[in-house]
Amino acid sequence: MILRPESQKAYLLQLQKSELSGCELSAKQLVLFYRPMRKFLLFVFTLFFYCSSFAQIGRPQAFDFLNLSPSARVAALGGMQVSGAADSNAVITASNWFINPANQSGSAGQQLSLSYQPYYADVDYATLSYTRPAAAAGSWGIGVSYLSYGEMDSYDLTGQLLGTFSSQEYALLINRTHQSGPFRMGVNAKFVASDIAGFGASALLFDLGGMFVHPRQDLSIGLSINNLGVLLDDYSSFTQSRLPSDVRLGLAFKPRYMPFRLYLSGYYLLFHNQAYFSADNNEMPGYVNRILRHMSLGGELILGQKFFVLFGYNHLKGNTLQMEQFTGGAGLSLGLSLRLRFLQLDFSRAFYHVAGGVSHFTLTTDLEKFNFKRN
Repeated sequence: MILRPESQKAYLLQLQKSELSGCELSAKQLVLFYRPMRKFLLFVFTLFFYCSSFAQIGRPQAFDFLNLSPSARVAALGGMQVSGAADSNAVITASNWFINPANQSGSAGQQLSLSYQPYYADVDYATLSYTRPAAAAGSWGIGVSYLSYGEMDSYDLTGQLLGTFSSQEYALLINRTHQSGPFRMGVNAKFVASDIAGFGASALLFDLGGMFVHPRQDLSIGLSINNLGVLLDDYSSFTQSRLPSDVRLGLAFKPRYMPFRLYLSGYYLLFHNQAYFSADNNEMPGYVNRILRHMSLGGELILGQKFFVLFGYNHLKGNTLQMEQFTGGAGLSLGLSLRLRFLQLDFSRAFYHVAGGVSHFTLTTDLEKFNFKRN
């Protein structure tokens, strides 16, 4: 049976008023959900196959800072949180849409998040994001990420000191998510720029994501295609930089009667050679090792409604950054999350090398909880 557009709208309103049980969606419901998305899906697949031709392995990769953890929570959970908690009241995750554009719920209110991570030496990384509910189901978001390499010495070919130079990279992001029943879709549009000692590059990139949130259980499954787009300017006329495109898949699950939530994410699923490099460039990792290099594991211990203990492991970082005789905890990460009345404080400590770890701080607030009354 084929429904007219006005009949489809009336039928969808009827479905929203009815009590759908879990994931028991009929074939008619799935057809009505798919029909308005056909053009969007066609655009996604066309853009995906077009841009993948510009992302071949073997060329220098630009804008690697886009793969950094945008918040302390993400860093503590292994550095790659593709799917979020299905319980929106559990934690505030204002900047998770940096990784998966669908990982943001409009029911969370107006959120402002500031994150700062001092790396080794003088390298600093910071993100700022703001999200708010949309007029329709879903949300809007804007954000910026900035990476500074600090001041470095410059030398000529003979080793003579020429002075110092600075280098930095940044990205400006706009996010839109749309909720339709248990399904959530999102897109990020971002302008990315890099400046290294006067040599610059820029690109216009897009992230496309989707997420299924179970209506009765604390379970969500997310999929995202990241950093598709075009390179506007390269560092020089003889360089051919490629984009850090990626396909990511993840889930988050909390058993009903356990104070624990599990996060499992897979990344580098399309351009897998990015995970297979080795220090000597001669030895290929074993089969099991190759699989684990695509996975990030995280856990969250829920100690009430205001305090959470986080931990994670990233095998790619641990396997490639550890020393031959001493691991130094490479790949491991720990974190704490504390919810106050107006604020949420997140802290993480990630270990990359035997020389020590890196801290990450995030401050998030829900602006709707501030009640300003006029006298």
